[in-house]
Amino acid sequence: MLGLERLSGFETHDHPLETLVGRGYHSSTLRQFLGQLERLGAAEVLMPVLSADQAGQMSSVEGPMMASWSRRPMHKGKITMLGRIMAGSQAVRAHDETGQAVFGAYDAPDLHLSQIILCYGQQVAEATGSTLFVLDRAVNSVALAEAFDAQGLGLLCMLDDNEPAGLESFEAASVETLADGTRVYSGPWKEVRKEDPRHCVIVQPAESKTLVYWGTPKVQDALEAQEWPGVYRERNERQEHRFKDMIDHGALDINDGRKKILGADRHHQRKQAQLAQSLETAHTRVDKQAEALKAQQDTVAESASTGHGKRLEQRTRTLLTLEPACKEAKAQQAKCSEHASTLGPAGQRADRDFRKQTIMTMRTLLLENLRRAFMGALAATRHTKVSLPQVLRLLFERSGSRMETPSQVVYWVNSVGLSLATRRLLGEIVEGLCAMGLQEQGKPIHVRLKDMPP
Repeated sequence: MLGLERLSGFETHDHPLETLVGRGYHSSTLRQFLGQLERLGAAEVLMPVLSADQAGQMSSVEGPMMASWSRRPMHKGKITMLGRIMAGSQAVRAHDETGQAVFGAYDAPDLHLSQIILCYGQQVAEATGSTLFVLDRAVNSVALAEAFDAQGLGLLCMLDDNEPAGLESFEAASVETLADGTRVYSGPWKEVRKEDPRHCVIVQPAESKTLVYWGTPKVQDALEAQEWPGVYRERNERQEHRFKDMIDHGALDINDGRKKILGADRHHQRKQAQLAQSLETAHTRVDKQAEALKAQQDTVAESASTGHGKRLEQRTRTLLTLEPACKEAKAQQAKCSEHASTLGPAGQRADRDFRKQTIMTMRTLLLENLRRAFMGALAATRHTKVSLPQVLRLLFERSGSRMETPSQVVYWVNSVGLSLATRRLLGEIVEGLCAMGLQEQGKPIHVRLKDMPP
């Protein structure tokens, strides 16, 4: 009932420590505050801050989707909930190879990631100078590889399992054999594909399925073939696992902002374009079948007038097969015309206004970057390993008090009810904070343990 997996977890639950900043915001809601930031264009200002301290030259890009409920007609994508396709948002977030967030944006969920990822890749390259990108197989395509290569960007991705037919699909040369028997090969496709810039690295484990990674020439120049699998696997730790952490303590999956922007119904436009193409194809097929039927009728008439025997029989038999095909083509044309007429005029659908959502995401990514820097500085002062959940639970979720004097600021953290091992760990965290030399308005900050609640 309490969400505790073991009894010892109960000891760390406490009222959080209150931090006094000299003023309160009780009269201002988050929505009002975000509205002010939205009018100031805070997202555009915060974006360069993300990449200010970038250390890596390779970026991982991920585009998770998040559902949003609305009574208004909205554009929908591959977001399913309770058995139905939902409206919502598709996020694009980039991290460098050190794990620091460098970019974040949102788009409507009906736009496939492959349609927008090149534009975002160019924005990330302009903001950070990073020209190498790692994407998952959701955007795997030759066209995308060509587009990235044409823009001078490198792309590392992975083939779908059903695309290659094993090692035989490639002109593969052996690179190395690992200690567990896994063999690594490198080479292009055996059947050369026109304008395909992809080079492949094939990993063939001893007992599991073969994995194929591909990269554009810029990746091939920057990384050795045996490095490709490890670089791709690190993307999971940098992004997918980190997203789970930010959802837990950074509210990354919360929809902020209710504004909607009305526009043309892109679903209707796609259906209209598809029907128009089908109708054009049907017209072409009818014309072709009618032309073939007319030509065959002329040959039958010619054979009949010249008194052919066997040839007349053959041409008549061919004519009998062309007549049903022509009727079928006309029926298909009529069916497409009927669908086009019943589609109706184009309406409007709404898209979410992502300005507030982007501001909150920038806030979460910035806090995540600061959290990593804080944890790195804290770990440098102590030999004992400590994780972020432990710090949040033992330090920032404990009650206590604050005292400010003309020369220093002292925080007292309540340690009542903690076991000996937990109190020892909290003491090491507190000693690490003191060793970091933190200051508030020029005054040194000291953190102490308090055995009695305030």
